[in-house]
Amino acid sequence: MRCRQRGVLLDVVIFASWLGSVGLVIVHEGGGFFGPFGGNPSTTLRASLEAKEQWFAISYQGHRVGFSNTTLVPSERDGVPGVEISDRGRLSFNLLGIPQDLDVNARAFIDADWRLQFLTASLRSATTNISWVGRRHGDALEVTVTTPSSTVSKRFRDPAGSAFVNGLSSWAAFHQLRVGQSGTAWVINPLAMNPEPVFFLVRRSEPLDGTTALVVESDVSGLTAMTWVTAEGEVLKETSPLGWELRRTTREEALKPLAGMAPGLDLLSTTSIPLDRPIAHPQAVSRLVLLVEGLAADEVARDRPWQQALPRESLPPRYAAPRSEPWCVLQLTRPSRTASPAAVSDKSLQRYQQSTLFVQAHDPRILAKAREIIGARSDAWEQTVALQQWVYHAMVKQLSVGLPSAVDILATPVGDCHEHTVLFTALSRSLGIPTRMMAGVVYWNGALYYHAWPEVWVDGQWLPTDPTLDQPLADATHLALSEAEDAGLMALGQFIGKLRVHILEITE
Repeated sequence: MRCRQRGVLLDVVIFASWLGSVGLVIVHEGGGFFGPFGGNPSTTLRASLEAKEQWFAISYQGHRVGFSNTTLVPSERDGVPGVEISDRGRLSFNLLGIPQDLDVNARAFIDADWRLQFLTASLRSATTNISWVGRRHGDALEVTVTTPSSTVSKRFRDPAGSAFVNGLSSWAAFHQLRVGQSGTAWVINPLAMNPEPVFFLVRRSEPLDGTTALVVESDVSGLTAMTWVTAEGEVLKETSPLGWELRRTTREEALKPLAGMAPGLDLLSTTSIPLDRPIAHPQAVSRLVLLVEGLAADEVARDRPWQQALPRESLPPRYAAPRSEPWCVLQLTRPSRTASPAAVSDKSLQRYQQSTLFVQAHDPRILAKAREIIGARSDAWEQTVALQQWVYHAMVKQLSVGLPSAVDILATPVGDCHEHTVLFTALSRSLGIPTRMMAGVVYWNGALYYHAWPEVWVDGQWLPTDPTLDQPLADATHLALSEAEDAGLMALGQFIGKLRVHILEITE
Protein backbone atom coordinates (compact mmCIF):
# COMPACT_ATOMS: atom_id res chain seq x y z
CA MET A 1 0.00 0.00 0.00
CA ARG A 2 2.90 2.35 0.46
CA CYS A 3 3.20 2.83 -3.28
CA ARG A 4 0.06 4.88 -3.38
CA GLN A 5 1.62 7.65 -1.34
CA ARG A 6 3.33 9.29 -4.25
CA GLY A 7 0.31 9.32 -6.51
CA VAL A 8 0.52 12.14 -8.99
CA LEU A 9 2.05 14.53 -6.50
CA LEU A 10 5.67 14.13 -7.47
CA ASP A 11 4.94 14.63 -11.17
CA VAL A 12 3.13 17.86 -10.35
CA VAL A 13 5.76 19.14 -7.93
CA ILE A 14 8.65 18.47 -10.27
CA PHE A 15 7.09 19.66 -13.50
CA ALA A 16 5.53 22.73 -11.95
CA SER A 17 8.43 23.76 -9.74
CA TRP A 18 11.45 22.80 -11.78
CA LEU A 19 10.85 21.36 -15.24
CA GLY A 20 9.48 24.67 -16.41
CA SER A 21 13.08 25.33 -17.39
CA VAL A 22 12.61 22.72 -20.11
CA GLY A 23 9.24 23.96 -21.31
CA LEU A 24 8.88 26.30 -24.23
CA VAL A 25 7.38 29.68 -23.50
CA ILE A 26 5.56 31.75 -26.11
CA VAL A 27 5.69 35.32 -24.86
CA HIS A 28 2.95 37.61 -26.12
CA GLU A 29 3.42 41.34 -26.39
CA GLY A 30 -0.32 41.90 -26.10
CA GLY A 31 -0.21 41.66 -22.33
CA GLY A 32 2.41 44.36 -22.11
CA PHE A 33 5.20 42.07 -21.00
CA PHE A 34 7.59 43.49 -23.59
CA GLY A 35 6.80 46.96 -22.29
CA PRO A 36 9.32 49.53 -23.54
CA PHE A 37 10.31 47.50 -26.60
CA GLY A 38 7.08 48.18 -28.48
CA GLY A 39 6.31 46.75 -31.91
CA ASN A 40 6.60 43.14 -32.99
CA PRO A 41 8.94 41.11 -30.76
CA SER A 42 10.60 39.51 -33.77
CA THR A 43 11.80 42.90 -35.01
CA THR A 44 12.45 44.68 -31.71
CA LEU A 45 14.36 42.04 -29.76
CA ARG A 46 18.01 42.34 -30.59
CA ALA A 47 19.22 39.75 -33.07
CA SER A 48 22.38 38.84 -31.19
CA LEU A 49 23.14 38.05 -27.58
CA GLU A 50 26.41 37.79 -25.72
CA ALA A 51 27.26 34.39 -24.26
CA LYS A 52 25.77 33.84 -20.81
CA GLU A 53 25.90 31.02 -18.30
CA GLN A 54 24.09 30.64 -14.99
CA TRP A 55 24.22 27.96 -12.30
CA PHE A 56 21.50 27.38 -9.72
CA ALA A 57 21.33 25.38 -6.53
CA ILE A 58 17.94 23.72 -6.03
CA SER A 59 16.60 23.35 -2.49
CA TYR A 60 13.49 21.86 -0.98
CA GLN A 61 12.39 23.18 2.41
CA GLY A 62 15.90 24.48 3.00
CA HIS A 63 17.76 21.31 1.99
CA ARG A 64 19.87 21.03 -1.17
CA VAL A 65 18.40 18.50 -3.61
CA GLY A 66 19.97 19.38 -6.96
CA PHE A 67 21.27 21.87 -9.48
CA SER A 68 20.32 23.54 -12.76
CA ASN A 69 22.55 25.09 -15.42
CA THR A 70 21.53 27.42 -18.25
CA THR A 71 23.73 28.71 -21.09
CA LEU A 72 23.04 31.07 -24.00
CA VAL A 73 25.58 31.16 -26.83
CA PRO A 74 25.43 33.04 -30.17
CA SER A 75 25.37 30.36 -32.85
CA GLU A 76 24.39 29.48 -36.40
CA ARG A 77 22.31 26.63 -37.79
CA ASP A 78 21.99 25.89 -41.52
CA GLY A 79 23.37 29.33 -42.28
CA VAL A 80 20.82 31.06 -40.04
CA PRO A 81 22.26 33.20 -37.21
CA GLY A 82 20.74 32.94 -33.77
CA VAL A 83 21.23 31.75 -30.22
CA GLU A 84 21.62 28.26 -28.80
CA ILE A 85 20.09 27.77 -25.36
CA SER A 86 20.97 24.78 -23.19
CA ASP A 87 19.44 23.68 -19.90
CA ARG A 88 20.48 20.75 -17.77
CA GLY A 89 19.83 19.73 -14.22
CA ARG A 90 19.50 16.99 -11.68
CA LEU A 91 17.28 16.34 -8.67
CA SER A 92 18.28 13.84 -5.96
CA PHE A 93 15.75 13.18 -3.21
CA ASN A 94 14.07 10.56 -1.05
CA LEU A 95 10.67 8.94 -1.49
CA LEU A 96 9.77 7.12 1.70
CA GLY A 97 13.48 6.78 2.36
CA ILE A 98 14.29 5.44 -1.12
CA PRO A 99 16.87 7.57 -3.01
CA GLN A 100 15.71 8.87 -6.40
CA ASP A 101 17.52 10.75 -9.18
CA LEU A 102 15.98 12.68 -12.06
CA ASP A 103 18.04 14.16 -14.90
CA VAL A 104 16.80 16.69 -17.44
CA ASN A 105 18.60 18.02 -20.50
CA ALA A 106 17.29 20.47 -23.10
CA ARG A 107 18.76 22.35 -26.04
CA ALA A 108 17.08 24.85 -28.36
CA PHE A 109 18.10 27.02 -31.30
CA ILE A 110 16.38 30.39 -31.71
CA ASP A 111 16.93 32.49 -34.83
CA ALA A 112 17.71 36.21 -35.00
CA ASP A 113 13.98 36.99 -34.96
CA TRP A 114 13.64 34.94 -31.75
CA ARG A 115 11.63 32.17 -33.36
CA LEU A 116 12.31 28.67 -32.13
CA GLN A 117 13.73 26.57 -34.96
CA PHE A 118 14.85 23.38 -33.23
CA LEU A 119 14.76 21.76 -29.80
CA THR A 120 15.72 18.54 -28.07
CA ALA A 121 14.94 17.53 -24.50
CA SER A 122 15.19 14.39 -22.41
CA LEU A 123 13.98 13.14 -19.04
CA ARG A 124 15.82 10.27 -17.37
CA SER A 125 15.22 8.40 -14.13
CA ALA A 126 15.44 4.80 -12.96
CA THR A 127 12.03 4.10 -14.50
CA THR A 128 11.67 6.78 -17.18
CA ASN A 129 13.44 7.48 -20.47
CA ILE A 130 11.63 10.09 -22.58
CA SER A 131 12.90 12.43 -25.27
CA TRP A 132 11.37 15.33 -27.19
CA VAL A 133 12.54 16.61 -30.59
CA GLY A 134 10.95 19.67 -32.15
CA ARG A 135 11.40 21.35 -35.54
CA ARG A 136 9.82 24.38 -37.15
CA HIS A 137 7.81 23.98 -40.34
CA GLY A 138 6.73 27.41 -41.52
CA ASP A 139 4.39 28.83 -38.90
CA ALA A 140 4.09 25.55 -36.98
CA LEU A 141 6.24 23.59 -34.55
CA GLU A 142 6.20 19.80 -34.75
CA VAL A 143 7.28 17.92 -31.63
CA THR A 144 7.99 14.18 -31.53
CA VAL A 145 7.93 12.39 -28.18
CA THR A 146 9.79 9.08 -27.92
CA THR A 147 9.63 6.51 -25.12
CA PRO A 148 11.17 3.01 -25.13
CA SER A 149 8.01 1.54 -26.68
CA SER A 150 6.36 4.34 -28.64
CA THR A 151 6.81 7.45 -30.77
CA VAL A 152 4.14 10.16 -31.08
CA SER A 153 4.22 13.46 -32.98
CA LYS A 154 2.14 16.56 -32.44
CA ARG A 155 2.04 19.89 -34.30
CA PHE A 156 1.39 23.37 -32.84
CA ARG A 157 0.72 26.60 -34.66
CA ASP A 158 2.96 29.53 -33.82
CA PRO A 159 0.65 32.40 -32.80
CA ALA A 160 1.25 35.57 -34.80
CA GLY A 161 3.51 38.12 -33.15
CA SER A 162 5.08 35.75 -30.65
CA ALA A 163 8.57 34.63 -29.79
CA PHE A 164 9.61 31.25 -28.45
CA VAL A 165 12.11 31.21 -25.61
CA ASN A 166 13.28 28.67 -23.10
CA GLY A 167 12.41 28.49 -19.40
CA LEU A 168 14.54 30.45 -16.93
CA SER A 169 16.84 31.54 -19.74
CA SER A 170 13.96 33.55 -21.20
CA TRP A 171 14.62 36.34 -18.73
CA ALA A 172 17.95 37.03 -20.43
CA ALA A 173 16.03 38.10 -23.54
CA PHE A 174 13.83 40.69 -21.84
CA HIS A 175 15.58 43.82 -20.62
CA GLN A 176 14.15 47.05 -19.20
CA LEU A 177 11.42 45.38 -17.20
CA ARG A 178 9.70 47.78 -14.84
CA VAL A 179 7.48 47.53 -11.80
CA GLY A 180 3.83 47.17 -12.76
CA GLN A 181 4.41 45.45 -16.08
CA SER A 182 2.23 42.42 -16.72
CA GLY A 183 1.78 39.95 -19.51
CA THR A 184 0.47 36.63 -20.68
CA ALA A 185 2.66 33.83 -21.93
CA TRP A 186 2.11 30.26 -23.01
CA VAL A 187 4.06 27.27 -21.78
CA ILE A 188 4.06 23.90 -23.52
CA ASN A 189 2.96 21.38 -20.92
CA PRO A 190 5.32 18.38 -21.35
CA LEU A 191 2.70 16.08 -19.83
CA ALA A 192 0.13 16.73 -22.55
CA MET A 193 2.08 18.65 -25.21
CA ASN A 194 -0.58 21.35 -25.11
CA PRO A 195 -0.06 25.10 -24.59
CA GLU A 196 -1.20 26.54 -21.26
CA PRO A 197 -1.40 30.23 -20.28
CA VAL A 198 1.12 31.73 -17.90
CA PHE A 199 0.45 35.11 -16.30
CA PHE A 200 3.27 37.46 -15.27
CA LEU A 201 3.34 40.55 -13.07
CA VAL A 202 6.39 42.59 -12.06
CA ARG A 203 5.37 43.34 -8.49
CA ARG A 204 8.22 45.38 -7.03
CA SER A 205 11.96 45.97 -6.90
CA GLU A 206 14.11 45.16 -3.88
CA PRO A 207 17.77 44.56 -3.01
CA LEU A 208 19.13 41.02 -3.26
CA ASP A 209 22.71 39.76 -3.32
CA GLY A 210 24.12 43.27 -3.46
CA THR A 211 22.07 44.39 -6.45
CA THR A 212 18.57 45.64 -7.22
CA ALA A 213 16.20 42.93 -8.43
CA LEU A 214 12.73 43.03 -9.93
CA VAL A 215 10.33 40.57 -8.31
CA VAL A 216 8.21 38.85 -10.96
CA GLU A 217 5.19 36.73 -10.01
CA SER A 218 4.06 34.02 -12.43
CA ASP A 219 1.01 31.77 -12.40
CA VAL A 220 0.26 28.69 -14.52
CA SER A 221 -2.78 26.54 -13.73
CA GLY A 222 -2.88 28.03 -10.24
CA LEU A 223 0.78 27.20 -9.59
CA THR A 224 2.60 30.34 -8.55
CA ALA A 225 6.28 31.25 -8.41
CA MET A 226 8.27 34.36 -7.53
CA THR A 227 11.41 35.18 -9.54
CA TRP A 228 14.04 37.78 -8.68
CA VAL A 229 15.55 39.16 -11.92
CA THR A 230 18.24 41.78 -12.49
CA ALA A 231 17.84 44.65 -14.95
CA GLU A 232 20.05 42.63 -17.31
CA GLY A 233 17.65 39.71 -17.21
CA GLU A 234 19.72 37.40 -15.00
CA VAL A 235 17.80 35.25 -12.54
CA LEU A 236 19.00 35.51 -8.93
CA LYS A 237 16.38 33.40 -7.20
CA GLU A 238 13.07 31.64 -7.76
CA THR A 239 10.71 30.28 -5.11
CA SER A 240 7.39 28.45 -4.97
CA PRO A 241 4.88 28.11 -2.11
CA LEU A 242 5.64 24.38 -2.00
CA GLY A 243 9.06 25.03 -0.48
CA TRP A 244 11.18 24.82 -3.64
CA GLU A 245 13.93 27.36 -4.26
CA LEU A 246 16.39 27.94 -7.09
CA ARG A 247 19.29 30.21 -6.10
CA ARG A 248 22.06 31.52 -8.33
CA THR A 249 25.44 30.16 -7.35
CA THR A 250 28.85 29.25 -8.75
CA ARG A 251 29.55 26.17 -10.86
CA GLU A 252 31.68 24.72 -8.08
CA GLU A 253 28.96 25.13 -5.48
CA ALA A 254 26.21 23.80 -7.76
CA LEU A 255 28.13 20.61 -8.56
CA LYS A 256 29.18 19.81 -5.01
CA PRO A 257 28.04 16.30 -3.98
CA LEU A 258 24.74 16.36 -2.15
CA ALA A 259 24.69 15.10 1.39
CA GLY A 260 21.11 14.00 0.85
CA MET A 261 17.95 15.18 2.48
CA ALA A 262 17.89 15.51 6.24
CA PRO A 263 16.94 12.35 8.16
CA GLY A 264 13.17 12.19 8.50
CA LEU A 265 12.59 14.69 5.68
CA ASP A 266 10.84 12.99 2.78
CA LEU A 267 9.46 14.56 -0.38
CA LEU A 268 6.15 12.74 0.04
CA SER A 269 5.59 12.89 3.76
CA THR A 270 6.17 16.64 3.87
CA THR A 271 3.29 17.20 1.45
CA SER A 272 0.75 14.92 3.10
CA ILE A 273 -2.32 16.46 4.74
CA PRO A 274 -2.54 15.67 8.46
CA LEU A 275 -5.91 14.89 10.03
CA ASP A 276 -7.16 15.67 13.52
CA ARG A 277 -8.20 12.07 14.12
CA PRO A 278 -7.55 8.68 12.53
CA ILE A 279 -9.96 6.57 10.48
CA ALA A 280 -9.87 3.09 11.99
CA HIS A 281 -11.37 1.18 9.05
CA PRO A 282 -11.14 3.25 5.84
CA GLN A 283 -12.70 0.64 3.57
CA ALA A 284 -15.66 0.25 5.93
CA VAL A 285 -16.57 3.96 5.88
CA SER A 286 -19.98 4.62 4.34
CA ARG A 287 -20.06 8.38 4.98
CA LEU A 288 -17.36 10.91 5.73
CA VAL A 289 -17.99 14.62 6.35
CA LEU A 290 -15.01 16.95 6.13
CA LEU A 291 -14.25 20.63 6.64
CA VAL A 292 -11.82 21.44 3.83
CA GLU A 293 -9.93 24.73 3.93
CA GLY A 294 -8.39 25.80 0.63
CA LEU A 295 -11.12 24.22 -1.53
CA ALA A 296 -14.20 26.07 -2.81
CA ALA A 297 -17.57 24.36 -3.13
CA ASP A 298 -17.72 25.12 -6.85
CA GLU A 299 -14.44 23.25 -7.34
CA VAL A 300 -16.07 19.99 -6.29
CA ALA A 301 -16.92 17.80 -9.31
CA ARG A 302 -20.69 17.83 -9.88
CA ASP A 303 -20.85 14.51 -11.74
CA ARG A 304 -19.60 12.52 -8.75
CA PRO A 305 -22.69 11.90 -6.55
CA TRP A 306 -20.57 10.34 -3.81
CA GLN A 307 -18.58 13.58 -3.40
CA GLN A 308 -20.80 16.58 -2.68
CA ALA A 309 -20.44 20.00 -1.10
CA LEU A 310 -22.91 20.58 1.75
CA PRO A 311 -24.38 23.96 2.77
CA ARG A 312 -22.04 25.93 4.98
CA GLU A 313 -24.78 25.98 7.58
CA SER A 314 -24.14 22.27 8.12
CA LEU A 315 -20.84 23.08 9.85
CA PRO A 316 -21.33 21.93 13.49
CA PRO A 317 -21.47 24.76 16.07
CA ARG A 318 -18.39 23.39 17.83
CA TYR A 319 -16.33 24.37 14.76
CA ALA A 320 -15.64 28.00 14.01
CA ALA A 321 -15.94 28.97 10.37
CA PRO A 322 -12.48 29.45 8.82
CA ARG A 323 -11.40 33.08 8.67
CA SER A 324 -9.98 32.88 5.17
CA GLU A 325 -11.54 31.77 1.89
CA PRO A 326 -12.05 29.40 0.23
CA TRP A 327 -13.49 26.59 2.33
CA CYS A 328 -16.31 24.08 2.13
CA VAL A 329 -18.05 21.28 3.98
CA LEU A 330 -17.64 18.13 1.94
CA GLN A 331 -19.54 14.85 2.16
CA LEU A 332 -17.94 11.66 0.84
CA THR A 333 -20.03 8.51 0.62
CA ARG A 334 -19.27 4.96 -0.44
CA PRO A 335 -19.75 4.77 -4.24
CA SER A 336 -22.61 2.56 -5.37
CA ARG A 337 -23.74 1.15 -8.70
CA THR A 338 -27.34 1.86 -7.71
CA ALA A 339 -26.94 5.62 -8.05
CA SER A 340 -29.28 7.35 -10.49
CA PRO A 341 -27.77 7.53 -13.99
CA ALA A 342 -26.59 10.99 -15.02
CA ALA A 343 -27.65 12.73 -18.21
CA VAL A 344 -24.41 12.81 -20.19
CA SER A 345 -24.14 13.03 -23.96
CA ASP A 346 -22.22 10.43 -25.91
CA LYS A 347 -20.14 13.24 -27.41
CA SER A 348 -18.86 14.35 -24.00
CA LEU A 349 -17.70 10.80 -23.32
CA GLN A 350 -15.77 10.41 -26.56
CA ARG A 351 -12.60 12.00 -25.25
CA TYR A 352 -12.50 9.37 -22.49
CA GLN A 353 -12.32 6.64 -25.14
CA GLN A 354 -9.44 8.14 -27.09
CA SER A 355 -5.73 7.53 -27.17
CA THR A 356 -3.48 10.28 -25.84
CA LEU A 357 0.23 10.93 -25.72
CA PHE A 358 0.82 8.57 -22.79
CA VAL A 359 -2.42 6.54 -22.82
CA GLN A 360 -2.15 4.59 -26.09
CA ALA A 361 -5.57 2.96 -25.99
CA HIS A 362 -5.54 2.12 -29.71
CA ASP A 363 -2.16 0.42 -29.69
CA PRO A 364 -2.56 -3.22 -30.85
CA ARG A 365 -0.52 -4.45 -27.88
CA ILE A 366 -2.87 -2.77 -25.43
CA LEU A 367 -6.02 -4.08 -27.13
CA ALA A 368 -4.65 -7.62 -27.36
CA LYS A 369 -3.84 -7.68 -23.65
CA ALA A 370 -7.24 -6.22 -22.72
CA ARG A 371 -9.07 -8.90 -24.72
CA GLU A 372 -6.91 -11.58 -23.16
CA ILE A 373 -7.76 -10.32 -19.67
CA ILE A 374 -11.55 -10.10 -20.09
CA GLY A 375 -11.91 -13.41 -21.92
CA ALA A 376 -15.57 -14.12 -22.67
CA ARG A 377 -16.93 -11.42 -20.34
CA SER A 378 -19.36 -9.07 -22.08
CA ASP A 379 -20.68 -6.99 -19.17
CA ALA A 380 -18.80 -3.68 -18.89
CA TRP A 381 -18.58 -3.78 -15.09
CA GLU A 382 -17.34 -7.37 -15.08
CA GLN A 383 -14.72 -6.32 -17.62
CA THR A 384 -13.75 -3.40 -15.37
CA VAL A 385 -13.26 -5.65 -12.35
CA ALA A 386 -11.22 -8.11 -14.41
CA LEU A 387 -8.93 -5.32 -15.60
CA GLN A 388 -8.62 -3.87 -12.10
CA GLN A 389 -7.67 -7.24 -10.65
CA TRP A 390 -5.18 -7.98 -13.42
CA VAL A 391 -3.40 -4.62 -13.11
CA TYR A 392 -3.20 -4.96 -9.33
CA HIS A 393 -1.62 -8.42 -9.50
CA ALA A 394 0.56 -7.82 -12.58
CA MET A 395 2.20 -4.61 -11.41
CA VAL A 396 5.33 -4.67 -9.27
CA LYS A 397 4.76 -2.05 -6.57
CA GLN A 398 7.61 0.44 -6.71
CA LEU A 399 7.86 4.18 -6.24
CA SER A 400 8.81 5.84 -9.49
CA VAL A 401 9.55 9.25 -10.90
CA GLY A 402 8.69 10.36 -14.41
CA LEU A 403 6.01 10.29 -17.08
CA PRO A 404 4.42 6.84 -17.40
CA SER A 405 3.43 5.56 -20.84
CA ALA A 406 0.90 2.74 -21.08
CA VAL A 407 2.80 0.67 -23.65
CA ASP A 408 6.01 1.03 -21.66
CA ILE A 409 4.25 0.00 -18.46
CA LEU A 410 2.75 -3.01 -20.22
CA ALA A 411 6.24 -4.06 -21.31
CA THR A 412 7.73 -3.41 -17.86
CA PRO A 413 4.88 -3.49 -15.29
CA VAL A 414 6.60 -1.60 -12.49
CA GLY A 415 5.40 1.54 -10.73
CA ASP A 416 3.10 3.25 -8.28
CA CYS A 417 -0.44 4.59 -8.52
CA HIS A 418 0.24 6.76 -11.56
CA GLU A 419 1.53 3.78 -13.54
CA HIS A 420 -1.36 1.59 -12.33
CA THR A 421 -3.87 4.23 -13.40
CA VAL A 422 -2.35 4.92 -16.82
CA LEU A 423 -2.17 1.21 -17.72
CA PHE A 424 -5.71 0.49 -16.51
CA THR A 425 -7.07 3.49 -18.42
CA ALA A 426 -5.45 2.40 -21.68
CA LEU A 427 -6.74 -1.17 -21.31
CA SER A 428 -10.25 -0.02 -20.43
CA ARG A 429 -10.48 2.56 -23.23
CA SER A 430 -9.27 -0.02 -25.74
CA LEU A 431 -12.47 -1.97 -25.00
CA GLY A 432 -14.61 1.13 -25.60
CA ILE A 433 -15.30 1.78 -21.89
CA PRO A 434 -15.11 5.55 -21.22
CA THR A 435 -12.42 5.97 -18.57
CA ARG A 436 -11.01 9.06 -16.93
CA MET A 437 -8.03 9.43 -14.63
CA MET A 438 -8.54 11.30 -11.37
CA ALA A 439 -6.04 13.00 -9.08
CA GLY A 440 -6.70 13.80 -5.45
CA VAL A 441 -6.00 12.43 -2.01
CA VAL A 442 -6.73 9.19 -0.18
CA TYR A 443 -6.52 8.21 3.48
CA TRP A 444 -3.54 6.23 4.74
CA ASN A 445 -1.99 5.89 8.18
CA GLY A 446 -3.53 8.96 9.80
CA ALA A 447 -3.19 11.42 6.92
CA LEU A 448 -4.30 12.15 3.37
CA TYR A 449 -1.76 11.46 0.63
CA TYR A 450 -1.86 12.54 -2.99
CA HIS A 451 -3.00 9.71 -5.21
CA ALA A 452 -4.34 8.77 -8.65
CA TRP A 453 -7.08 6.35 -9.69
CA PRO A 454 -9.39 5.72 -12.68
CA GLU A 455 -13.16 6.11 -13.02
CA VAL A 456 -15.22 4.21 -15.59
CA TRP A 457 -18.54 5.11 -17.22
CA VAL A 458 -20.76 2.07 -16.68
CA ASP A 459 -24.57 1.83 -16.51
CA GLY A 460 -24.96 5.57 -17.07
CA GLN A 461 -22.72 6.67 -14.19
CA TRP A 462 -19.10 7.25 -13.29
CA LEU A 463 -17.72 4.62 -10.93
CA PRO A 464 -14.29 4.89 -9.25
CA THR A 465 -12.04 1.86 -9.14
CA ASP A 466 -8.56 1.57 -7.65
CA PRO A 467 -6.14 -0.93 -9.23
CA THR A 468 -3.34 0.25 -6.93
CA LEU A 469 -5.19 -0.59 -3.71
CA ASP A 470 -7.10 -3.61 -5.08
CA GLN A 471 -10.50 -1.94 -4.67
CA PRO A 472 -13.06 -2.76 -7.42
CA LEU A 473 -15.10 0.15 -6.04
CA ALA A 474 -12.81 2.75 -4.50
CA ASP A 475 -13.53 3.48 -0.84
CA ALA A 476 -15.09 6.67 0.50
CA THR A 477 -11.77 8.22 1.53
CA HIS A 478 -10.91 9.03 -2.10
CA LEU A 479 -11.27 12.80 -2.51
CA ALA A 480 -10.91 13.84 -6.16
CA LEU A 481 -9.50 17.30 -6.87
CA SER A 482 -8.87 17.27 -10.62
CA GLU A 483 -8.51 15.01 -13.59
CA ALA A 484 -5.07 13.44 -13.93
CA GLU A 485 -4.69 13.83 -17.67
CA ASP A 486 -3.38 16.64 -19.84
CA ALA A 487 -3.84 20.07 -18.24
CA GLY A 488 -5.80 18.59 -15.34
CA LEU A 489 -2.69 17.00 -13.91
CA MET A 490 -0.93 20.33 -13.59
CA ALA A 491 -4.08 21.86 -12.08
CA LEU A 492 -3.68 19.58 -9.06
CA GLY A 493 -0.63 21.58 -8.07
CA GLN A 494 -2.74 24.57 -7.01
CA PHE A 495 -3.97 22.56 -4.03
CA ILE A 496 -0.67 21.08 -2.85
CA GLY A 497 0.45 22.66 0.39
CA LYS A 498 -2.74 24.73 0.68
CA LEU A 499 -5.35 22.28 1.99
CA ARG A 500 -6.28 21.76 5.64
CA VAL A 501 -8.79 19.04 6.43
CA HIS A 502 -10.81 18.37 9.59
CA ILE A 503 -12.97 15.27 10.07
CA LEU A 504 -16.48 16.25 11.19
CA GLU A 505 -18.27 12.88 10.98
CA ILE A 506 -17.38 9.25 10.29
CA THR A 507 -20.08 6.65 9.64
CA GLU A 508 -19.40 2.98 8.99
